[in-house]
Amino acid sequence: GPVTEEVDERNAKLLKTLSEATDRLAKADEIQVQYTAQIREAREKASAELATARQRLEESVNAELSVAAEKRDAKAAEIRAKLDQEVQSKIASAEGEIESRKAEFVKATMAGAGF
Repeated sequence: GPVTEEVDERNAKLLKTLSEATDRLAKADEIQVQYTAQIREAREKASAELATARQRLEESVNAELSVAAEKRDAKAAEIRAKLDQEVQSKIASAEGEIESRKAEFVKATMAGAGF
């Protein structure tokens, strides 16, 4: 009868609503999975970029420190060479001085001895 038809119709509507709700829920789950994957991907990418940037910065700083150390060592070697040269030239001029004084001393001693 009409009551049965009405109940059947109501059940069909409920079933349809339930089916649509299940579909929407499945779709929502799918979207959530997709977003979760995208977020994870974005995090991994950002993390990798950060690691690369940190490594580049470290390499750059190390290179600058290395250049600074080389310059410092070169400057130290230059100063050492200059000082060494000055010492050598002082020794050389002192030797000349010593030789001329020795000669004068010998001459004076010989003159004193009546030579």
